[in-house]
Amino acid sequence: MKPDRRRPRPPAVDRAVVLFFVASGAAGLIYQLVWSRELVLVFGNTTQAISTIVTAVMAGLGIGGFAGGQIARRGRNLLRTYGRLEVAVGLLALLLPMVFGLLGEVYRGAYARTSPEVLALIRFALAFAAVTPATTLMGMTLPVLAAHMVRTVDEAGARVGQLYAANTLGAAVGTLLAAFFLIEFLGLVLTSYIAVALNVGVGVLSIVLSRATAGGPPRALADPSHQTPTARPSHRRLVLVASFVSGFVALALEVLWTRLVAEGVGLTIYVFALILVVYLLGIGLGSGLYRRLSRPERDTITLLGACIAGEALLAVATVVVGSGTLGVQAPAIPLLLVLPATILMGYAFPLSARLLVRDPGDVGSSVGLLYACNTAGSILGSFAAAFILAALLGTNRSILLLGAASLVLAGMLLAAGVRRNALTATPVVLLAIGVVAASSLDLPLTRTITDNGRRNLGVPSTHREDNLATVDASGGAPADRRLYVGGVTMTTLTVDTKLMVYLPRAMRPDARDCLVIAFGMGSTYRSSLILGMHTDAVELSPSVPQLMGTFFPDAETYLQHPQGRVIIGDGRNYVRLTTATYDVIAIDPPPPVETAGTVVLYTQEFMAQSKARLNPGGIVMLWIPYQLPLPDFKDHVRTFRSAFKHTELVLSVARQGVYMFGSDAPLDLGGAGLDRVFNTETAAADLGDAPDLASTANLSARVLGNRWLLDGDVDAFVGPGPLITDDRPRSEYYLWRRTMMSNPTTISENLLRAAAPTSAF
Repeated sequence: MKPDRRRPRPPAVDRAVVLFFVASGAAGLIYQLVWSRELVLVFGNTTQAISTIVTAVMAGLGIGGFAGGQIARRGRNLLRTYGRLEVAVGLLALLLPMVFGLLGEVYRGAYARTSPEVLALIRFALAFAAVTPATTLMGMTLPVLAAHMVRTVDEAGARVGQLYAANTLGAAVGTLLAAFFLIEFLGLVLTSYIAVALNVGVGVLSIVLSRATAGGPPRALADPSHQTPTARPSHRRLVLVASFVSGFVALALEVLWTRLVAEGVGLTIYVFALILVVYLLGIGLGSGLYRRLSRPERDTITLLGACIAGEALLAVATVVVGSGTLGVQAPAIPLLLVLPATILMGYAFPLSARLLVRDPGDVGSSVGLLYACNTAGSILGSFAAAFILAALLGTNRSILLLGAASLVLAGMLLAAGVRRNALTATPVVLLAIGVVAASSLDLPLTRTITDNGRRNLGVPSTHREDNLATVDASGGAPADRRLYVGGVTMTTLTVDTKLMVYLPRAMRPDARDCLVIAFGMGSTYRSSLILGMHTDAVELSPSVPQLMGTFFPDAETYLQHPQGRVIIGDGRNYVRLTTATYDVIAIDPPPPVETAGTVVLYTQEFMAQSKARLNPGGIVMLWIPYQLPLPDFKDHVRTFRSAFKHTELVLSVARQGVYMFGSDAPLDLGGAGLDRVFNTETAAADLGDAPDLASTANLSARVLGNRWLLDGDVDAFVGPGPLITDDRPRSEYYLWRRTMMSNPTTISENLLRAAAPTSAF
């Protein structure tokens, strides 16, 4: 082969291309955040729905990686091809909001007529059809750009590492920008337009640059003077297997590490984004590190095995620290271990690419095949973590077993290296066996920090894990009983949860059908049945209703009640899609108000959907706890008020929050109605078992004394201002607004009474 004698490509051009890929990575993660929220509104906030979305996105990337490799093998002006791909991604993304709206209508039509199994297939088909065209084009960009950049086999790994690092670090920047700035200030739609602008801008600049540098080498060329041997065919197959297993472990760990780090802290959007940023940052740094440290003599399958062994050991270490076994409970500690683990993951990908590439013309197809294998593993890993591992084994045990699987893989890679390393594989495999053995035992190491904490205090408790979260129920005296989800206290036994149905029933004595959104301890659901109403309760976590017996000895009576039904699903999705109507809808979102995903139960759109599910004269009750600054509380009240002709606000008897009642018929919480529902033997027994209610004798008077605002007074209190909407989820994205507040003090009964208009009750 004759060496190419045309002028070399200027280094400035390569630097520009790398910057383009940074911007492309940022756009990709912005899309992922926005599209996930949009599709959750269509399919619900269940693990199945979210996993469907992730699977559809990852499948597109994998298909695109393989297809891009084939295009790279045959293409000529690959920079121009890359530019066209970026423009196409932007244009498809611009159309997706309209596509999501159409999906919602199709899904609505199938919801009531199909079984859950068929519905899951429909959900996957719709999500796949919506996002896969765009994500397939995204997946094509890496192999195409890699083939454009690489000139010799020896630089293949370094160039792939450079591009992978650029794209992944760009993704980290995109996550930071979207989660911490853009969505709060601009909303979801405008944020997605910024990503579109990035794609189109990068694409156009790439096309222009491809024309300006058309005289440079169009394809990667071999350097006959220096070619480092690539992996043997058997080793190449092992590298592809390693890529698949690594992808499986990496995505499964991302899901499980999110649960581990958020345990006891609460999964706000900022915690989720921080974990994702650390994950992406580590992978990007690892790929960049490979570019600096790679050497032909060092890039071996043995080194790949060492990287994977290091990932495995660090994964096991996150469990040791995250379980509280060492007495350290700071969530930053597991994150500090996640970062070096992901750095090793990032180092391993370009190293694997270098081991696969046989000649310069093979770069695109090799990288595409590697990327496809890695993505296929990622799809299964995300699915397994969400549907099987966490629910069947628990978070900590699952991480330990994933670490053991990585150790076995590392042992295989070490044994496949130089013969003298065969002995090195033995202790690695023995360590894997030890980790598996430990995961099968009931040790502090295999339990969550919340479970360990309850046991250390000697509190009688039950621990469950499902595909949504960890759930703990603490027993003991009634006043000490607690429900924890993700290590965060959800509720206690209180009269406030019982009054969520007693007060609407007092206003509507003929109410017969009730919907409870968020089951909690089951207090509201149980009280509704005691009042004689047909009651449906929608709960996201399947474990939560199963623990009702910890709080009520007669739980089984109500769980099997002929007039009761517990639905495991997303409350927002149920209200949007069901054809059932109710006299009372009681909404008690899980605290804190800022929890990621909870905002869908506070938006203007959801209030309108809830109103549509009411029978004539029906009432919606929304509970707001005393956990918000006054301006944010006004946003919630203003949003609720916008949906209803009549609104009344009542302060809670136990001084924990505010009841907001909305209806299109006048509301009148009078003493006669209260006496009617309170003054029965069954009601006295039900209300009397609340540990924070000393006596039911003067309960009517206490409730009447807590009537706060009605209709016009509500308008005078909130004044003009922003609403919480699906596009502007203000209660979830609050960082800068809270930072700039002159008085971020959270509301209390005294503060609210002082802030009421003078004409109020």
